[in-house]
Amino acid sequence: MGVLAAGLAAGLPASARGQTAIELRGSTASYRFADLNHTFSSGVMLDALYVGVPGQDEFYLGLGYTWKASHGLTVIPLAYGVAGVQKEERGVVLGAYVLGDAGPWKLIAFAGRFVRISGGVATYDFGDSLDLTYKVAGRWDAGVSSSIYQQDTGWSHLTGPVVRRSDARGSWVLSVRSGYDTEVRLVRILTFGE
Repeated sequence: MGVLAAGLAAGLPASARGQTAIELRGSTASYRFADLNHTFSSGVMLDALYVGVPGQDEFYLGLGYTWKASHGLTVIPLAYGVAGVQKEERGVVLGAYVLGDAGPWKLIAFAGRFVRISGGVATYDFGDSLDLTYKVAGRWDAGVSSSIYQQDTGWSHLTGPVVRRSDARGSWVLSVRSGYDTEVRLVRILTFGE
């Protein structure tokens, strides 16, 4: 799944004036993702996103709060209402972003639990994406990216190298991951301050 509050997940702190972010993902595994979120100056975040995989399209609407736990550590607990199309899925996702910044090291992670209310999708746990990177030169970071899922059949993952290039509007991210499948994923994150 992958519920990334785009600007914050790019490692950019919420502006004191608020911030709007857009994230678009595509991959060779027919994974589609589009996210639009706004973080208000109060720290409250509204997030709307779409996730698509073969045979399943899901829509999420969420509310969260940006909490600066300490210097270099931000935690954003979020709750989403979820509606799926093909399997008439209804449920909620309870999760959190963890954003860490320790000098050249950056951690960007979202972990959550989908709780089924109705439809043809069982309750599951996930982490997407879990990225740990190191600044290698100028605007470039490199590291490892992983997505993990736990369903009735057990745990599965995609893990591999990731590179990120920051620019004036956000960042580009490219990962090549394997595990239960092989995926090349390209992500574009755009942020806009008020």
